[in-house]
Amino acid sequence: MSRILITGIEGFAGSHLARYLSEKGEELFGIHLAQPKEKLPGKLYQGDIRDFDWLNRVISRTRPHSVVHLAAISSVALSEQQLLKTYEINAVGTLKLLEAIRKSDTKTSVLLISSADVYGRTASDKPLTEQTPPRPVNPYALSKLAAEEAGRFFHRSFNMDVVVLRPFSHTGPGQSPNFVFPSVARRIVEIERAAQKNPHLSPESRTIKLGNLDVRRDYTDVRDMVKAYALALKRCQSNETYNITSGQPVLIREGVEMLCRLARCDVIYKSSASRRRERDLPLLTGDSSKFSAATGWHPTIPFEVTLEDLLDYYRKLS
Repeated sequence: MSRILITGIEGFAGSHLARYLSEKGEELFGIHLAQPKEKLPGKLYQGDIRDFDWLNRVISRTRPHSVVHLAAISSVALSEQQLLKTYEINAVGTLKLLEAIRKSDTKTSVLLISSADVYGRTASDKPLTEQTPPRPVNPYALSKLAAEEAGRFFHRSFNMDVVVLRPFSHTGPGQSPNFVFPSVARRIVEIERAAQKNPHLSPESRTIKLGNLDVRRDYTDVRDMVKAYALALKRCQSNETYNITSGQPVLIREGVEMLCRLARCDVIYKSSASRRRERDLPLLTGDSSKFSAATGWHPTIPFEVTLEDLLDYYRKLS
């Protein structure tokens, strides 16, 4: 049994990972800022990773064998509104976590969850590999790249066991409506409920307004993604960087249409210029062959099933 500390345990991927590792019999600890939406396994500590003294106390008490660092502002849109806060949490918070681990004098491995967003806008439309030079185009990506560099510095300077993962887009039950597919799922449920009360809803009341639908992203189910994180804890090499991705880019418009077909009433969607982000990348697709070779991981949940489960999650919320 390993002692594993998950930062951001209350978040989307963190909560899924906690449940998965608990089922595997691991001893869990968690750091959370917001109150978890549901009861999570393990011993939890509520606080802010920007508080270095508090972090020191948590690391000293838990003495983890491994840390999975997920605590972050993860919304690109929010990062553009709160650039400094994003950098303080995602980059400086990571630096403080690594220093707290170093000072604890505990042999602790660190799994830094970065993001494929660090690649930014590239000249090629081929799947991105770990050798593709990062070119961040938004504050979120910039902060994640800085966090990666902090991890590499601690490996070089203090021989800390640090692995960097670059997950591409993932979605599924429990994701915040700050992201496109859960946003659509939640709106569909609102329209379904309104249509039950009034079958003659106006077209405007049945409409979902969205941003840029003509971009492509690799999507992995979050339940497949956290299995990848668990494998990385055991099988990835220190001071290495790994992509994790389905390798199957999906046009956002196609995903929205799938969700609308699953609706229990007529739903209309349209793209609104006011909701588009100037720096949206037209394509973000990757190659995870390095990670698959190291771990044997491959995604197993079809995208259609992910969307069905996401919609069912929002139907069950109220």
